[in-house]
Amino acid sequence: MLFAGSRITLRSVAISDVGTILMWENDPDLEPFSDPHDPYTEEQIVDFVVSQQLGFEANSQIRLMICVAGRAVGAVDIFDYDGTNADVGVLVYSDDDRRRGYATEALEAVKALAPQLGIATLWATIDSENIASTALFRRCGFVKVDKNRYKYEQSCSSVNPFSRLWQP
Repeated sequence: MLFAGSRITLRSVAISDVGTILMWENDPDLEPFSDPHDPYTEEQIVDFVVSQQLGFEANSQIRLMICVAGRAVGAVDIFDYDGTNADVGVLVYSDDDRRRGYATEALEAVKALAPQLGIATLWATIDSENIASTALFRRCGFVKVDKNRYKYEQSCSSVNPFSRLWQP
């Protein structure tokens, strides 16, 4: 376990998560919110989970499972790490688990973990139609810097002050 909060824990992926991850990754309802891809196979997901055991630095990415009372409700991905910057994405899968603050707590935990991972800047690419995700990242201190790009730095001093303006 990497983080234990008031309601959630973040933990590394495990082989027991393969079925869950396979379902989430291949859910056609989530396709508009992720990069287009062919459906993943179970073998590909197993390979992904095994590769995660090599660590963040070896993969330039990490997936953490968001758990509530021991049950995986979603995941946080930190990816495209370049030694200073990384992208982050959050998923809370079930409608029953959304709007309960789990994603907010998970994203705040990632912000706290970022310096330990050597990340100075977290980026998020969010489709402008994804109002819930836009609100989540703004609530967690990310600022809009481009059409679909949001940025969070421990100190936002290098962010152009005009990029802090957000218009729907």
